[in-house]
Amino acid sequence: MSKSSYYYSPSCGKRGRKASTGTQGKGGILYGNEYVLARIEWLLNQEFVDYGYEKVAGWLNKSEGLLINGKKVYRLMKEARLLNCRIRRDRRGKRIAEDLLPNPHQPQTDIKYYIHGEHRNALLVTVLDVFSRGVLGYRLEWSITKHQVVDLMKDALCHYSMPEKVSLRTDNGSQFEAGLFREYLREISIDLEFTHVASPQENCYIESYHSIVESAVCAKYELESLEEAKEVFNRFGNFYNQGRVHGSLHMLSPNQFLREQQAIHRLRLIPLKEEETAIEKKI
Repeated sequence: MSKSSYYYSPSCGKRGRKASTGTQGKGGILYGNEYVLARIEWLLNQEFVDYGYEKVAGWLNKSEGLLINGKKVYRLMKEARLLNCRIRRDRRGKRIAEDLLPNPHQPQTDIKYYIHGEHRNALLVTVLDVFSRGVLGYRLEWSITKHQVVDLMKDALCHYSMPEKVSLRTDNGSQFEAGLFREYLREISIDLEFTHVASPQENCYIESYHSIVESAVCAKYELESLEEAKEVFNRFGNFYNQGRVHGSLHMLSPNQFLREQQAIHRLRLIPLKEEETAIEKKI
């Protein structure tokens, strides 16, 4: 009687079918895993790129022409320790709010970005196009006034033509509730609607954008001044509109999505400080 008939003898190595060592391109060329991994490392070394394996797989398909699925990308990134670290939160002793409306004497937080060199928080307000997820304009200042919000809308409307029926949704900030801002929107025939109090999910697209800003910009930079912060945000805005892929846009950037939809307008490039200086020298 053979040994295998009365006890299990484990075999060496990993169980299951052997992992593939190559990936096929759309032109029929076979690329080794080393090449694929090198392209992944190049992508993740780009400024503001904080992709997980799904977006990396989408980029490899769309931009590199590789026929590869997310499962293989996950395996390669895991073996090379390129996966994003999972944030583990301590939920022990966490108390859930019982009332929908917050206590008026309770401290609250807002979207603020810490400027290390100034030891101060700066505020960010953004106009986001829900259709393309693109940024139409932003303001980053020590404080945001109703006049600055009006100027932001004027700047966005100067560069982008709007459809006949436009609705703008905001939270209940004092700048948006101000009569000056509401009157300006009435003059240009834009409907203004406010979210319910303590309901950030009603503004989910802009909340998601600010979450991306937190991970891609604020977690990577120690900003020394407001001017430096604005320059970083300008670079990020160009990357976000022109190059950052979105799962909800079929792994395309906002501008690529608009091009595929044959939309009339495209998202503009924000002029950077060095480019403005070069233009001034030519003049």
